Amino acid sequence: MAHLNLSTRARLAILLATVAIIAAAGIVLWQATANRQRQLIFEIPPGTAARLAAGEEVTIFPSTIVIDLRYHDTLIIQNNDNAEVTIGPFRIVPGQRFVQRYWSPGTYELICSVHQGEQLRIEVR
Repeated sequence: MAHLNLSTRARLAILLATVAIIAAAGIVLWQATANRQRQLIFEIPPGTAARLAAGEEVTIFPSTIVIDLRYHDTLIIQNNDNAEVTIGPFRIVPGQRFVQRYWSPGTYELICSVHQGEQLRIEVR
């Protein structure tokens, strides 16, 4: 580098600094994307069991819950009712929070005591 004139050295320094800044920004963006996580939260409100027993139509979940593996989705169901809820093989007691992560694509058909027709579909994409 001794044979380069000052303006060439300055340009080279600016170029190297720019490359370093872009590389650092790329690493930060990659980490933010890699750590991105969404929570799909559904609440079973107080009085749900009583409303169902009275024959009311109760809508808590969509017909299909879609879990996106790219966003590391976590399914969370909070039971704020005074009655136990069944979702698939799980029983969620009053005040309990059910947390489920999925790691592979697939479709799950579950029994759900608070869903219309007592069926809940979860699609993991």
